[in-house]
Formats: sequence, C-alpha cells, structure tokens
Amino acid sequence: MFLARKGSRPCRQSGVTLIEALVTFVILSVGLLGIVSLQAVSKSAQHQGIQRSKAVMLANDLVERIRINPAGLATYTAGGLTTPLGGGTLSAPATDCATASCTPAQLAAYDLWLWEQGIDGATVTVTGSDAVVRNAAGLIAPQACVRFTADPGMVRTGLVDVIIQWRGLGETEDAVAAVGGEACGGAVAGADDYRRQLVVSTFVIDEAEL
Repeated sequence: MFLARKGSRPCRQSGVTLIEALVTFVILSVGLLGIVSLQAVSKSAQHQGIQRSKAVMLANDLVERIRINPAGLATYTAGGLTTPLGGGTLSAPATDCATASCTPAQLAAYDLWLWEQGIDGATVTVTGSDAVVRNAAGLIAPQACVRFTADPGMVRTGLVDVIIQWRGLGETEDAVAAVGGEACGGAVAGADDYRRQLVVSTFVIDEAEL
C-alpha cells in the first residue's frame, strides 16, 4: 500500500495555452490576409468591368451618331488610326448643333467633340482642394479611332469600325499587332502592354448612294 506524501502536488504541463494562442493568431492572420487579397482582386476586376462597360456604351453611341448622319462620314473618319480622339484634342465647334441647324460636316464635328467629352469624362467634373478641376468620369487615358472601309463603288456606304483603347491596371496581350500601325494611335499604342481595346463594327448605309 502506497501513501501519497503530504503536501505533494500533481505534475502540470505549462505553456500549452500560450502555444495554442500563437497558432490561432497565425491562422487568423493568414485568413485575414487572404480576405484582404480577395477584396483587392475583386475591386480590380470590378474596375476593369466598369471601364469596359463604359467603352461599349460610348462605342455604340458613336455608331448611332454615324448611322444618323452618314453624309458626314468623311469628318467622322478624318483622323484614321494615326490621329486618335481623347485627351481633349478637339475644341468646341463654333456652331452648337443642339440648338442650330448644321450641315452634315458640322454635325459630325459637333458629334465628335461631344463624344470626346464623354470618353474623357469631361461631362462630370470635380474641383479639388487645390482648386484644380478634374474629370470625374470616363475612361483612363482613352484613345479612339474611327475606320471606314467603303463597299465597292460606294463612298459613304460600307463597314465602320469604332476602336476605343484605354489603360488597364495590369499588363495584358491582345490580338492587335503593332506592326503597320494597326492599333489606334499607331505602333506606339500597339506596343503598350497596359492597353485595353474594344472594337465595335457596323455596316453603314447612305441611302442617297443607292
């Protein structure tokens, strides 16, 4: 028969609670970092989606303007691929076609100026604390071109391509070759790895030619 000595205490394992707390903290930290990373990726994807949606809407808007005014096609396509719209390249026309009667060329010039305001985001502005007025909408560093391929024997009837480019958040690749200036803005724009591009094609008919 064994008798426990008076005053003896059972042996205890120390430090387990601290180790468990540290492990829990590490797991929690990794989880929080994953959530933050996921949120950042989601914000980036959302931004890219919004930019592309704006580009689609703006391209369709210009296509409809050209369809309404096919007689002004030469003015719409004057810049070709080498002189893109965007960045405030156009000045306000002398004639406001919203309130005055315009020729097809004047209406096309007015449409292009108004449309460039849209891709630049100049229709919505905000004044910062430094008193500088900045655009609050539109695309990031936009460039836009209108290309026309006439049908055989026609002048203002054929295929119209509205090309819109803007700057994305990360590098990417697309199917547009920089060789020969096929990108809107020429070979330099075609070599930009941050470039995003949207092309909307439509067939325009000038009934006066039929």
